[in-house]
Amino acid sequence: MLPDATAFDALHLLALKGTAPADLLAAGLRLGAEDARAELEKLRADGLATHVERRGLWRVTPEGRQRHAALLDEDLTGGARDRLRPGYERFLPVNDRFKELCTRWQLRDGTANDHTDPGYDAARVAELGAVHEETTPIVAELAAVRPRFARYADRLTGALDRLRGGETKAFTGVLCDSYHDVWMELHRDLLLCLRIEREAEERARGAR
Repeated sequence: MLPDATAFDALHLLALKGTAPADLLAAGLRLGAEDARAELEKLRADGLATHVERRGLWRVTPEGRQRHAALLDEDLTGGARDRLRPGYERFLPVNDRFKELCTRWQLRDGTANDHTDPGYDAARVAELGAVHEETTPIVAELAAVRPRFARYADRLTGALDRLRGGETKAFTGVLCDSYHDVWMELHRDLLLCLRIEREAEERARGAR
């Protein structure tokens, strides 16, 4: 039987991230720090998560991954996987463009982008805005199948707003709920929900 929605979402998010600090997990769950910590402690008590004290990181355990896989199967009964697949298929070509855009944000003429050319950066941010506009209805389609996908829209919008406000790490920064962080989490969520291995996806994309 599925646990309450918050408990499932906490395990689901930790399974997606593998390892993450509590503040990022709280942001992903849209919970306050204390409430998020309480949910993580429940997972630890059940042997589904561990806390690496010296690094301040939470990590899903092998038992947690097994439990999550079983709960995800239970959650996606009644044809939900089939209803998610069209959104996933629409996501893939946008994902290709997003990855290429990330490369051009990080590198310029083969060297690291030092973000000293505001015109260059502004053009890349504008491109990301176009990607965001295309992605928003796809996420809405996914959220119509499982409401938890709606959180991605909020978090992607938040990262884009931070980037437009001058926070350069909000584009491709690591472990800061950057646009790239959230995007990769969304991609991973779709792969897990649809039981697709990333390597198989890449082979299929390469064969087209």
